[in-house]
Amino acid sequence: MIKKHILYIGLNDKDTKQQEITTVDAYKIIQRAVLGVGYDGATITEATGIYKHDDGEIVIEKSLEVSILFATDDKTTQLVNEIKHLLNQESIAVQKQNITSDLM
Repeated sequence: MIKKHILYIGLNDKDTKQQEITTVDAYKIIQRAVLGVGYDGATITEATGIYKHDDGEIVIEKSLEVSILFATDDKTTQLVNEIKHLLNQESIAVQKQNITSDLM
C-alpha cells in the first residue's frame, strides 16, 4: 500500500476574497513548492470550488487540485504550509488515501 494525497487549493486570497494571483502563476508556484519539499512530481488539475462561509455567503472560486502519489504526511504538511503562505490561503483541504499503485 502506498499513500496518495490530494490537495484542494482555492485561489481566492484569504484577505481580499478575490483571486490576486493568476491561475497560471499559481500553477508555477505550486510546481516549485511540490519539488521544493522533495516530491518527485504531482498532477495539477484546474477546478471550480464552491463553499459557504459561516455568515452564509456562497463563494465560487477557481481552484487547483494537486494529486501526489507516494506521499508522506510530513512532506505534505510542509507543502501545505508553504502553499498557504505563498498563495495567502487560510486553509487547504487534504484528502489522504491508501492505494495500490505501480509505475510500469
